[in-house]
Amino acid sequence: MGVVYLLPRPLLCQKEGDLMDNKALQLILNNIEIIVDTREDQNFHVMDFLIKNKIPYTIEKLDTGDYSCIVNPVKEIGFAGADFTDAIAIERKSGLVELAGNLSQERERFERELQRAKDSNMEFTLLVEDGSFQDIIKHKYRTNLNEKSYIASLLTFKYRYGISIEFIPKEYAGAWIYRHFYYYVRNVFKE
Repeated sequence: MGVVYLLPRPLLCQKEGDLMDNKALQLILNNIEIIVDTREDQNFHVMDFLIKNKIPYTIEKLDTGDYSCIVNPVKEIGFAGADFTDAIAIERKSGLVELAGNLSQERERFERELQRAKDSNMEFTLLVEDGSFQDIIKHKYRTNLNEKSYIASLLTFKYRYGISIEFIPKEYAGAWIYRHFYYYVRNVFKE
């Protein structure tokens, strides 16, 4: 599925039932690098979080989503690295107005992206900043898309394409993105 990694056998089975010791796991987690799509814009707050927290990132074209991750090689444990860009992605929307556009005027393009994620069995999260389900119900956004159509489209896409939808304040988006990938990678290597 696009994930490539190599671990020496002793690291995979330190003790019965353990996949990896905590030291090796922490070294891997410390080498996560966020991949930011070249077309992602208006994300200064996300980039600011990554820079301030010294989280490595690379800007490159992603086929699906705005953010994904890799894990860089860790020589001390013979870890060759892992590429999760075909396994997990986050699509960030700067608010309910942008998302409404994806559910109406840009619907076909948006559905193609969701279908690509589904076809790849990708863990795909739609991250919506500065909005909530309650804001949709109360029509606290500036578009003509009515609340019923907005909710119907959003939830239809959730179930049709198997995506997760998260609403979060803009100031926490960078932290959420990083932790989302951190715990995804952690679980990959803990299972």
